[in-house]
Amino acid sequence: MKKDWNQVKRIIDTFENFVLTTHVNPDGDGLGSEIALAEYLKSIGKHVTIINKSPIAYNYLFLDPFHEILVYDPHQHQSLLEAAEAFFILDISDWERLREVGQFIQASPKPKICIDHHNCPYQFTDIDIIDASVSSTGELVYELLLELKAPFNKRMAEAIYTCILTDTGSFRFSNTTPRAHHIVAELIQKGVNSREIYQNVYEQNSPSKMKLLGLILQNLNFECSDRLVWFNVTQQMLAQTRAASWDTEGFADFPRSIQGVEISLMFIELERSKTKVSFRSKGKIPLNSVAMKLGGGGHEFASGALLQYPLKDCNKIVLEETRKLFK
Repeated sequence: MKKDWNQVKRIIDTFENFVLTTHVNPDGDGLGSEIALAEYLKSIGKHVTIINKSPIAYNYLFLDPFHEILVYDPHQHQSLLEAAEAFFILDISDWERLREVGQFIQASPKPKICIDHHNCPYQFTDIDIIDASVSSTGELVYELLLELKAPFNKRMAEAIYTCILTDTGSFRFSNTTPRAHHIVAELIQKGVNSREIYQNVYEQNSPSKMKLLGLILQNLNFECSDRLVWFNVTQQMLAQTRAASWDTEGFADFPRSIQGVEISLMFIELERSKTKVSFRSKGKIPLNSVAMKLGGGGHEFASGALLQYPLKDCNKIVLEETRKLFK
């Protein structure tokens, strides 16, 4: 995909005050993309504010040691949104997943730029840099920074490395391309300590998270000759283990390690009539069509959807559609 970075450069050159944001429950790719781009903008004298709907999960706090990323509060941050001259939306092309921050940005007449690696079949913002063939949004941000001839500091390099590390599943997923490895090699040459970042991201699990994982592994459901595995994460389970919703990050991937399993589904009960579903495939059966049919989206082998149904109803609807993939 040919990307018109010149349009992005014109926006950066024209304006002084930027707001950056990413999706609710931000992951390593969303956070890393924000931080890397913000670091560059600040280095050229721009005023930058990162405002997200959700707080940072504990295993990503190392990316924001000075607590610069704001968690949106309408009473405190409305004026910051109003003062912005342009907006960057990173790692998401879905207004719903930006919540209240997205509602404001969508209604604003100010220029909007989206940089994302999830398929989007329609024009999302004024300038869309969307490429589903890359490993991560961080890879796109890296490409932009090279185009801008940005001098990389350690924080920028660590942020981009975190993007690629986490969105490729530590270089295990099918989106791990030669280009992704090449970028990672360049980042290590710039001083990134790969082991230190891995430890921060993956070896800081709380006892609550491990207790929740234990409950999940005891309650796996196998179907379609054990090729389909699904499980629920209920509010009762979260309360019982004192875990937070972000503790479930990565859990959808665990059942894929089971011999013979092709598809894994994770259902998270958010409210009585709202359920989040994560779809994961081992790589032989594409399943983003199911997520899209249910109002979600994502990659061919890793997708998600937010359904306005109670958990049990959501189980029935999603499983009915997913079982068809095995016929």
